[in-house]
Parts: sequence; structure tokens; C-alpha cells
Amino acid sequence: MDKKRFYDDRLKYLSFIQNTNEKSKISEEIYPFIKALPKNKTYIKVLDAGTGDGTIKSNLIKSFHKYHPNTSLIITGKEISYEDLKNTLHKMSDRFIEHPNLMVTMTNVKFSEISQIGSSEKIKNKKVKAFNLILKNNNSFDFNDQITGLESFVKKYWGITIDKDGKTSYSHPCLIRIYRADYKRYLEPFIEKEDETFNYDLIIASQAYRAASNVETKVNSVIKPLIKLLNRPGKLFITHSCGNDSVEKILRIAWKNKNPFPNKAKDLIEFLKKDNLDTDYKYGFSKPKAYHFRYKKVPDETISELFGHGVDSKWENVLYAGQIPEKDINELNNKPSLVKKVKNAIMKDEIFFKPS
Repeated sequence: MDKKRFYDDRLKYLSFIQNTNEKSKISEEIYPFIKALPKNKTYIKVLDAGTGDGTIKSNLIKSFHKYHPNTSLIITGKEISYEDLKNTLHKMSDRFIEHPNLMVTMTNVKFSEISQIGSSEKIKNKKVKAFNLILKNNNSFDFNDQITGLESFVKKYWGITIDKDGKTSYSHPCLIRIYRADYKRYLEPFIEKEDETFNYDLIIASQAYRAASNVETKVNSVIKPLIKLLNRPGKLFITHSCGNDSVEKILRIAWKNKNPFPNKAKDLIEFLKKDNLDTDYKYGFSKPKAYHFRYKKVPDETISELFGHGVDSKWENVLYAGQIPEKDINELNNKPSLVKKVKNAIMKDEIFFKPS
């Protein structure tokens, strides 16, 4: 437990997605990019670089069908969490009815290894465990039953290891592909030549790193490997907590000298412009856009049904958004007067989150 990271705590994560509208707001920011995808291609490849509970991935497929109803969609999700994988897969059965010309792929490998997962037998001397699920029949009930049948494969191979430094990795590199049997002829050619077609038309990276990490770490560990997965006209969409919101204001009361959001989107872009990215391609960078999501309000006197909407719940969500380590939280809890000051501030202000 002492090596647990903020995003490994299931209760905190579930509380955050239950009590804020983060997932819907991120989805709304992505829809224009889905609409703008090329309409003259027979297939589009999208990567969700961190699926979480699968809400955004599901929303992406819905929007893709609206704007590109006849185009093959190959959408890959990267997720190391066993629980998040299950939650994502449970959202997929209906999507195969809405957009039957669909291949859903899930993997647990690192960003820098995604290009290898479809064509390599081993990654870092570990054998790749692959499973192709070809859905039979044409209704979501049967599809859901077949997808649920993946659980034995997932339980056996989708594990994690934690090294002596507390770094999390996969126990086996895994790849799951799911597609409909009646659309097999459209989608299987991509499997046969996967080593040639790994590049993506759109990549989504939502909070794919610790906010407090320095710019160089964020670029080298996440952004640069993802940039290398883009098709030549492809786009990388990054949403990044930047502070300057009620979350930062409250955290500053608790920890005067802590800066949970030390760099902004413009800092990442400036670093990228100076870095040659080990490629001959030139990349364009859009102007960062700030948007908001909020803590959900409930009707007055309504009894909360899951994680609550009181001060304690809001405080937990602030801590989650700020990615505060458990050690710092425990130290703060030993200062009751400061905790009281923090909670008084939470009661006075509406909680909103401001990524860009």
C-alpha cells in the first residue's frame, strides 16, 4: 500500500468520475476532431492512450458513427488497469451494433511499445499474449456474453508488477482484438499487415502522466512516443491539468509551498519546438485552449447514493485532481486546524477544474 499511486486507488478514481463531469467535457472537446477526420479513407485509426473506465472511448465511437457511418474504424485503447479494462469492455457491445464496421483493440504495453504489439512475438523478452475475439450473431446481448467470456484470458495475463522503485509495469504484454464475424473481410486485412499500418489518424492522451512531473519527463515518456505513432496528417490531442482554478487555490491553503501544476501547455509546446523529436517531419502546434469541468451539484436535501457530495467528498476529488501522494495527505491529517481551514474554503467556493 505504501507504493500505491494516486490513480491506483479505485475508490478515489470512482468518486472522481461519479462526482464530476470530466469525461463528458473531455469528450465534447474531442468531437470536432472526430468530425474533421478524412472522409476519403476506407479506414480510420484512433488511439485512446489511457482508456480509464472506457467512457471517452465509447463516446468517440458514437461520434465517429455520426460523422463517418460507412468508414472502418480501428480504435485502440491502452490501459494497464485490470478494473478499467473490464469497465471499458463492458461498454463495447452496443457500439458493435451502432457501428458494425469496427475493430476494438486493447493493450497494456507502454506508449513506446504500441507500434510493436501487433507484429512482435516478444516485447522485452516477454511473450506477447494475444486474443482475437470474432463476435458471432448480430445483437448486443450475445456480443456482451462473448466479450464477458474474455475474463479468463484477462485474469490470467492482464496482471501488473511493481519493481523495487515502485514503478508499475505489465506482467505480460497483451493484445485483445474484437470485431464482428460478418465484417471480418473488411477488418482482418489490417491484422495481416499490422506492422505497416500502426500509425494513427488521431491520438487522445487525457491526463496521461503526473501533473507534477517536469516537462522533459512528460515529453520523453509520453508525448514523444505518441507523436511517433501519428500518420503524417494525424493529430495528437492532449488534455493537461494546468491549475489556476479552485483546485489549485484549495491545495495552496493545505500546502503553501507545493506547486501541483508546475507547467502549462505552452511549456510543453515550447519544449517540443526545441526538440528535434528524432524525425525529419515537421509538426504544427495549435494554440492551447482552456476548458472547464465541475463538481456535479445535486438537488438540495437529496441523499447521496454512492460517494456523497459533501465536503469530504469534494476534498477527496480535489486531492485526486491534484495527484497528491498519500504520504502528504497523512501528514496533513495530523494538522486538524489546517484541515478545518481547507474544508471551510471548500464550503465557500464552487469546485471547478481547469485543464487545457
